[in-house]
Amino acid sequence: MTVWSRAYLAAGAVSVVAAALGRRGDVLTRVVKPTLMPLLAASSPQVRKNPVLSVGLAGGWVGDIILMGADGRSDVAAVRARNLNRGSAAFAVNQLAYITELWRRGHRPRMTTMALRVPVFASGVVTAATGAPAALPAAVGYGSLLATTSVLASDPEKGGARTDLEGIGLGGNLFVLSDGLILARQAFLTGDAPVVRVLDGLVDGLVMATYVVAQLLLVEGFARD
Repeated sequence: MTVWSRAYLAAGAVSVVAAALGRRGDVLTRVVKPTLMPLLAASSPQVRKNPVLSVGLAGGWVGDIILMGADGRSDVAAVRARNLNRGSAAFAVNQLAYITELWRRGHRPRMTTMALRVPVFASGVVTAATGAPAALPAAVGYGSLLATTSVLASDPEKGGARTDLEGIGLGGNLFVLSDGLILARQAFLTGDAPVVRVLDGLVDGLVMATYVVAQLLLVEGFARD
């Protein structure tokens, strides 16, 4: 692990704590979170030399900036949904880059991996439709791209069971979990009641933890592949 990888993990850990603190950690989040994608890009010479992955991480950086804004903790569901849709549009660039790179390296969709992820995708769409209909563009559009990344990353013919348990495969699955938690937070944790605010922060911390690890596993997996 390079010094840049360690710096990325350190910044990621601080971002997790800041997110878990809720609104009390927002100032710290705005300082640390924008450093994540640049540090991750710096951690791998393969990424720096790969224009597709570089553009993808740039999209993730823009998404990070959007989602950490004040609208992300708004007490108005429609405001949160608009912010989520905007952030998802930027993260779509990130997922398209991963899909392109996975396909270029020979990863293909398989019936086994697709069958496992269809219910997950469907549950996300149902969650949005029932709890946050304004967020359906993110759930359907970005969710489709995210599911595709996860399916390709877990291609059993590109590493067997190992691809699901570590490296690229686990990274793709953690990304699905992270964004599923974002959607659940959007649908069920709105309002200014104290207990809601505490739960919102804790879920946001878990979102950040899974996101930080997912990005690292995918990028390091590409570097090894």
